[in-house]
Amino acid sequence: MKLKVNPNRMELLRLRRRLALAERGHKLLKDKLEELMRQMLETSRRLAELHQKVDQEFEIITRATATVRISQPASEISELLEEGELRLTRDKGRLLNLVVPEFQLTALRTGAYDLFLTESELDVAVKHFQKVLPELLEFCSLWKKLELLAHEIEVTRRRVNALEYILIPSLKETIRAISSRLEEIERSYQVQLMRVKEIVRHH
Repeated sequence: MKLKVNPNRMELLRLRRRLALAERGHKLLKDKLEELMRQMLETSRRLAELHQKVDQEFEIITRATATVRISQPASEISELLEEGELRLTRDKGRLLNLVVPEFQLTALRTGAYDLFLTESELDVAVKHFQKVLPELLEFCSLWKKLELLAHEIEVTRRRVNALEYILIPSLKETIRAISSRLEEIERSYQVQLMRVKEIVRHH
C-alpha cells in the first residue's frame, strides 16, 4: 500500500532513510525472535524434566502421607509435629528485555517429631518433600519464564510481520512511485530544455 506523501526529492530521501531503519529493525527483531524461540525450547525441555521428577516425588509423598493418615488422625499428627521453618526469597533475573522471577530457598527446617510415636512413612514423606522443594521452586520459576517468553514471542512476531508485510513493502512501493514520478518530471524538463535550445538556435 503506497503511503500518502508529497513526491519530491526531500521526501524520497526521508523515505529511504526510514526504509533503511525499518530493514535494520526487522533484522534485529528477527534475531531477537530466534533467540526467544531458542530460550523457550530450552525452558520447555527443562520444565518437562522437572515435571517428571516432581510428579515422581509427589507420588511417593502422597502414598506415604496417605499411610500415615490411615493409621493416625490429622489432629494427632499436628500435635506430634513441632512447627518448622520455611523461608524463600524472590530475585529478578534478566532474559533479553524480560524480568524473570527466580525463587530461592533460604531456610528449610522440619519440625521435630518422635520417631517412636509416628509412622515411619512420615519420615519418608518429610525426606522426599525436603528433596523435591528446591526442584518445585525451580519449576515455578521456569513456568513463569515460559509464560513471559510466550507473550514476548507473540508480540515480537507481530512486530516482525508488521515490518515485513506492511511497512517495508509500503515504503518500497512509495519510493518506487516517487522515483518514477521524479524521473518523469526530469524527462519532461529535458524535453522542454531541448525545445528551448531548438527555438534559440533557429533565432
